[in-house]
Amino acid sequence: MNLGSSRSKAVTIGLAAAVAGGLALGIPVANADTPASVNPSAPGVGDGETPGAPSLSQRALASTPTGSTVTSPAWIGGATLNAGWEYSNHGPHRAWDVGLWLGTRIYAPRSGIVIGLNDGVANNPAGVNPGSNAPSNWVLLCHTVRGTPVSSLWQHLSPGIPLTVGQRVAGPVLDSTGHAIAGTGTLLAFTGNTGNSTGPHLHLATMKGCEKPTVAGNNSPAAWSRYNYLNKPETLVWEPSRIWRRPVVDASELMAAYKARGRSVAVLNLRKATGAKSRSTKANKSFRILIKQLKASINYPNTNSRPSKKFLKKLAKRTQDLGVS
Repeated sequence: MNLGSSRSKAVTIGLAAAVAGGLALGIPVANADTPASVNPSAPGVGDGETPGAPSLSQRALASTPTGSTVTSPAWIGGATLNAGWEYSNHGPHRAWDVGLWLGTRIYAPRSGIVIGLNDGVANNPAGVNPGSNAPSNWVLLCHTVRGTPVSSLWQHLSPGIPLTVGQRVAGPVLDSTGHAIAGTGTLLAFTGNTGNSTGPHLHLATMKGCEKPTVAGNNSPAAWSRYNYLNKPETLVWEPSRIWRRPVVDASELMAAYKARGRSVAVLNLRKATGAKSRSTKANKSFRILIKQLKASINYPNTNSRPSKKFLKKLAKRTQDLGVS
């Protein structure tokens, strides 16, 4: 996911504060309008990845399963999720690859400010992927979610992005029930097939913070570190509190509770991070079962019920819902 190159006309802007606004995240599909300069074609696979069956480690909390139909105020209609938090080969992806027709209109799902963009890269010829270092067209927005700066990256776009750095974008209009109306936010771009792409699609990532981009490539190391990625782009809309208050588990305390067959704050934090709802008198027994299930889900070498620190750290690398101390 190389954001910069000599062909880039990336621009940067300092940002003291982002603009809060209405909710909306969208994905227009097949019958979307197409600019005259773009010939529509079928949605592609994604970032050089052949889709496969969802891996066991793609837990519902960590990733919407590959092959799911995803909707959003950012596009009109539904579209297929070609790749989510992980690729089918277990490689990290930390974004959504959404299968959309070439030239699909993409709209702002939430108000914000354009803090970076790259334009001018031609769409790849059919069947040609120039590789991982190839430049693409992209837009980087800064939003405010619960008072927290959150950036969203929209990548592999067609040339001709109708935005400028520093421009404010409006989120979607809400209907009488308070739901966002798809396609009513500011037009961001048209989907494309630029950069490391095997076919037309949208790469959408969300991150904590609004680091300005550099012409040298990716954003600052902080913006692109593992724990700054938000594992669900729909957090722009749903704002689940667990994203902002990531439980931190004390590995020693958890092991002590495991040995004593008792309960502790560490056990409850792990349950919260993994979505385990049971907190009954049988919680410790189900906790041991949970450990086995979690180990199986990330293909851990052993599937016993012992919550070792090594296992917890590996689990934490697979999801940002958990911290380990």
